Amino acid sequence: MLAPPTDLEIVKYGHPVLRQKGGKIGRITGDVRNLVHRMVDLLHKANGLGLAANQVGIARQVAVVEIDGKLTPLIDPEIVSMKGAEAGEEGCLSLPRLFGIVTRPTQVTISARDLSGKRIKIRAEGLMARALMHEIDHLNGRLFIDQVDNASLHWSIRASEEGDVVVQPTTLEDALKVFTTAPRAGK
Repeated sequence: MLAPPTDLEIVKYGHPVLRQKGGKIGRITGDVRNLVHRMVDLLHKANGLGLAANQVGIARQVAVVEIDGKLTPLIDPEIVSMKGAEAGEEGCLSLPRLFGIVTRPTQVTISARDLSGKRIKIRAEGLMARALMHEIDHLNGRLFIDQVDNASLHWSIRASEEGDVVVQPTTLEDALKVFTTAPRAGK
């Protein structure tokens, strides 16, 4: 049974669900569709590109990705193929304000099911490929910090009302201390 909590919150690094492999969904029910719609609402509020069920405290194979206004729900996704490699900056809603360089495939093909239960294939490249791989990693209990170039890790901090951003280098060890000592949503 997949009964999502009444109020979805994004859980932060340190919450054990982020390291769990999500269970398969199987049959698409009203609860699954409701979860996807609520995850999309939360994704929009957080100004993110993707969100996995693990990030809202539910270890199941459900994720949503939205690039350039195109929403892609993923139910029980599987990687069919990957090509190329490209380094790019990533962050994560479960590790707010922390960014670093991660190498990901430049092209991917993903097999998943849509909200009607129909099996779909998604061929993607560039940012969409990166976002799909990032979310599928979440569904398997992996985070971007597991494959980040440690020398590239940095905090992005808004420094003024005009929106100026200050970048502050950090180490993985120091960054993780921030998350493990701070209160977490969904404890």
